[in-house]
Amino acid sequence: MLDTILRAVGVFGASDSLLFKTPISPWLIVLIGVGLVGLVAYVYRRTIVTVSPGMRYTLIGLKTLAIVLLVVCLLEPVALNSEVTPQQGFLLVLFDDSKSMSIQDGSGTSSRIDAVKRVFSEQALLETFGKRFKVRGFRFSSVTERLGDISELTAEGDATDIAGALDQAAGEFRDMPLAGIVLVSDGGDNASPGSGALTGATDYLKSQKVPVFSVGVGGNRIAKDIEILKVATSKTLTTGSITDLYVTIKSSGYEGRAVDLEIREGARLVRTENIRLGKDGDTQRIKLALSPVSPGIFEYTAEIRLQNWEMIVENNQRRFIIDNRAKTGRILYVEGYPRKEFKFIRRALEDDPRLKAVSMVRISPEGRLYRQGIQDVSELQEGYPRTRRELFTYDAIIFGDVEAAWFAPEQLKMTEEFVSVRGGGFLMLGGDQAFSEGGYAGTPIEDALPVRLLGGSGAWGSGVTDRSFRLQLTAEGLTHPLTQLGETPEENQQNWNNLPELIGYNRVGVSKPGATVLAVDPTTDALEGSNTILALQRYGRGRSMAITTASSWHWQMLMPSENRSHERFWQQMARWLALSTPGQVTVTLDKESYGEKEAVTITGGVFDETYAPVNEAVVYAHVTGPTGQTESVPLEWTFGEAGVYRAKYQPKMGGMHQVEVSVQSPESITARDQAGFGVATSIAEFTDPTLQNDVLKRLAESTGGVYVPLDQASQLPERIPAVKQMASTTRERDLRDTPPLFFAVVLILGLEWF
Repeated sequence: MLDTILRAVGVFGASDSLLFKTPISPWLIVLIGVGLVGLVAYVYRRTIVTVSPGMRYTLIGLKTLAIVLLVVCLLEPVALNSEVTPQQGFLLVLFDDSKSMSIQDGSGTSSRIDAVKRVFSEQALLETFGKRFKVRGFRFSSVTERLGDISELTAEGDATDIAGALDQAAGEFRDMPLAGIVLVSDGGDNASPGSGALTGATDYLKSQKVPVFSVGVGGNRIAKDIEILKVATSKTLTTGSITDLYVTIKSSGYEGRAVDLEIREGARLVRTENIRLGKDGDTQRIKLALSPVSPGIFEYTAEIRLQNWEMIVENNQRRFIIDNRAKTGRILYVEGYPRKEFKFIRRALEDDPRLKAVSMVRISPEGRLYRQGIQDVSELQEGYPRTRRELFTYDAIIFGDVEAAWFAPEQLKMTEEFVSVRGGGFLMLGGDQAFSEGGYAGTPIEDALPVRLLGGSGAWGSGVTDRSFRLQLTAEGLTHPLTQLGETPEENQQNWNNLPELIGYNRVGVSKPGATVLAVDPTTDALEGSNTILALQRYGRGRSMAITTASSWHWQMLMPSENRSHERFWQQMARWLALSTPGQVTVTLDKESYGEKEAVTITGGVFDETYAPVNEAVVYAHVTGPTGQTESVPLEWTFGEAGVYRAKYQPKMGGMHQVEVSVQSPESITARDQAGFGVATSIAEFTDPTLQNDVLKRLAESTGGVYVPLDQASQLPERIPAVKQMASTTRERDLRDTPPLFFAVVLILGLEWF
């Protein structure tokens, strides 16, 4: 009714709506107004002037109307008017500004970023987009920021984060009508490889119906380039601290050329290998041996010098870390009787300064034990350890020809936990009382082994064969560091071929998922895995191995005394079992080489003597830089991860850094652990630097957009559909001081005098 009165006096439009903005309670004002109306009615009923009833009611009505209008003014009325108008859609243009865009793989000496500037400038693409859309520009590398003009592109970013760029740009315009996103890039998304971030960004844009129109920049092939893709190391498994390096190389334009592969420790050249490059686009895996001179953690560089006409120099080298700390692994070796296999294995372990063999051998039916390598008379005095605190002091355990019944069930379970919880290594050797024949099927030991046991869960039978056979390496065994008896593949195979035959082994079941079989008996069909001789796996935090024969001593007794194959084999097995076992304090880094602006994630682990995680420790990482200056960084406990502490560290300079993690509280934990990392100019942008058009095509197709190469970018304006959205605009108009309302009140009050 009120809006009808206001329209009648001409202060309210037909499409307006009414809103009162007074901070005072409207009901109080209305109550006052009702009181005034009542007072007016009372006064007019008692007037001394004689008037007709009709006139009296007319005067009361006029006064009431005036009071109503005044009360409305006190309520601070405003008229709201909404208008719906069409609005243009936004088009976001994202330019890749990372270092890979500086590669000159275009015509002449033009870089990728120069080609982008030329195409977008000559064809006035941004201006053309602006005729149909509201255009907003961004540039991105490891970070994303607004772009004022295309001339600001520099191609200096250390990484390419396509997912982050899409997320940030789309997030800024979440509530706006988006016609789409134009992504101009070579597709080298390397900020978070394997994280699934790009898939997540794609799924989000698809759900919001925001298409991506990708523009591919660069060539599918670099005409002249040599790239070191990866360097893998064997972590000094072999004797004499020899580290096997596996260098993966990819080249184009230099097929058959002989080049030198140089290995440097810091600035010192330590190894040169002349290699011949393969076919264009093929990858080569080069193996070479390296002997670190000093114990410790060192940064090395693998490099091939720049060749004539080579287009990219940054990817000719790769930095890597070698951990050659002088750690000694303590191995507990348990045998059921003093057999030849025990004698020669123990002798091989004693020859390795990085291994400490502690053995216990049953020498009588009554269970008398012969102990060797013990630290004091109390060690193993009561036989096999009965507490975690005692057992977990070792780094690896070997079970020889000893039956499961000789151990208490609690000891077998504790041994399984030694591997899964402690992170130790476990090996079971062949024998008459080993594997199924020793009653281990269905015990916790079978859970830890890399093979299923016959007579156990899922097995089909049992038996020990006494056949003679020559051990044969599997495809995995030919390249695995554990089974390398030579410096080259040819020498390795020849050394294996020269070894005498073995006699007998325990038949076992199939290898478990995730296990690796390195050697078999080639004279027997691999029925249910029954010809397995050597298998291994990761189990929990640790490692386990099965060697089903007990005749490797033939490799010592039947070979010339100068032949060291037996010793090398067993020392490599034992190092794999023992030297990777973690201590009570551990440190890991998210990677070993960082760019100059990258933060290092340091993760520490803290455990008590039984290797239960400790959550209330005071933990520090001490980072020593190239100048020798040390900086202490507190690590914070990570909620939800027992015994895990983390911190971010920003290096101040390039070069090799050492990290040592220690515990200040509780004081009973005195262990420390070390790691190392290098800081240098990142080469991530020059790793596989060709145009990744598959990435860009998938991104466009998944979101409903299209992919075009840069030379066809002029097609984009007509291929991006216009998106218009109706936008609502609301305007307020104060009604208290409008002339019609003022004159209406004056007129109503003045009528009484006529």
